Amino acid sequence: MSTFGNTRFLLGVIAATALVVLGISAALRSRVSVETPADLARQAITGSSPKDQAQAATRLAALAAQPLPDGSGDVIASLQDTLVNGRTSEVRAAAIVGLARTADRSVLPLLVEAIEDDDPLVSGRAVAAVQHLLGVRYEVAEQSLDREDRRRLAGMARSDMAALDGPGRVWWEAHTVPGGTW
Repeated sequence: MSTFGNTRFLLGVIAATALVVLGISAALRSRVSVETPADLARQAITGSSPKDQAQAATRLAALAAQPLPDGSGDVIASLQDTLVNGRTSEVRAAAIVGLARTADRSVLPLLVEAIEDDDPLVSGRAVAAVQHLLGVRYEVAEQSLDREDRRRLAGMARSDMAALDGPGRVWWEAHTVPGGTW
């Protein structure tokens, strides 16, 4: 084979390699799309199946665990939307976890409201999130409280939350709740 033939062969190999690499790169880009918080919230709320919805909500909650950039309001707003509009308890519970991870106390009213949710998974996660954000510990002996107990617990959390806005921070040592103390 002549030098010209070798050069053409090498150029052909290089071109073929480049096409393969570009094809793989394009395929990967199409499979690995960047999901925005709003996209994930939309999937969590309107996904094709409860499993898809829960997975999207979990991915959205994971975004809150990362350092939040200047656009962090998008993550928080998407999590709030998911909590309010999520159809399944798994989706709403994942949104609560994400909201707690943001450490943004502006979400406390929504989390305190979620304490009164009828689903034990949602209300339990809401109690844990409120404890985390308020820096208090609620000890409840029963796994799931009845509606009245959840209402009382939410009322106490509202009082604790209101105290944060007062002249000084108040720490509560014990309040009696049916089934335990906090």
